[in-house]
Amino acid sequence: MLFLAAPKIYWALLFFLFLMAAFFPLITIYIMYRNKSISSISIPIRKERLPVLILISIYYLMTYYIFRYWNSTLLNLFHPYLSFLFAGLVLILTLTVITYWWKISLHSSSISALCGGMMAETLIAQPVASQSQVLYINMALLVLVGIVSFSRLYLKAHSLSQTIAGIVLGFTLAFSLVFFQIYI
Repeated sequence: MLFLAAPKIYWALLFFLFLMAAFFPLITIYIMYRNKSISSISIPIRKERLPVLILISIYYLMTYYIFRYWNSTLLNLFHPYLSFLFAGLVLILTLTVITYWWKISLHSSSISALCGGMMAETLIAQPVASQSQVLYINMALLVLVGIVSFSRLYLKAHSLSQTIAGIVLGFTLAFSLVFFQIYI
């Protein structure tokens, strides 16, 4: 929908989103590793995760704020996506608070949030999308949740309870916020 409405800015917006949500957080982790602020790129120690999560929260907050501003100037073209971005922001803030006391699986939580948000989005857009397309997208995302969560257990990066908690938190939070189109 956004590509059809604003094809000239679509790729620039997607690139900006990639920079703020993936590239800058990865660069931040690398810089923190090189400066010995964290012991490993995988950040296995719970207390080392807190500064990383706080910085990533700042990136997500800036991204959300910018997209909210652009939404008001671009005829509300981002309205369907704001609840998705807001869900990501709420998730990262929630994970930061939880990580203060307990090591939850960030990977399982993130992939489950993507799955929950996309599932809610496909249910909302169901009259527009074909049933088979919706089914295939959701099946692929559920398989990804299984692969990522299994890998966290297989690598012994998390316990079963940490992984399941991440799955439940990510999926329910993103599904709820996106399905009901909740954002500030």
